[in-house]
Amino acid sequence: MKPKLNYRSRPKKSGAKKRQRVNAQKRRLMALGVDEEKLRHMTTVEIRDLLKEKSRKKAPKAAKKKAPKKKPSPKKKKSPAKSKSKK
Repeated sequence: MKPKLNYRSRPKKSGAKKRQRVNAQKRRLMALGVDEEKLRHMTTVEIRDLLKEKSRKKAPKAAKKKAPKKKPSPKKKKSPAKSKSKK
């Protein structure tokens, strides 16, 4: 008898996609200035931790940027209302 398929389960992680993610993380770390030789001897967990650490150090600089202030629009002067009198 065939096993029942569970369509609501999550997809399996594949080795190829994992290697792609790790290589992308290594490239990001090299762009941040980490030595390639140092990265070769690190495990995937160490690479992820180092990337988290580096991104935390970089994040506060981006948070300090302020939005430009809007100038208040000039208020229009109201013209005196002309009264109409009925006679």
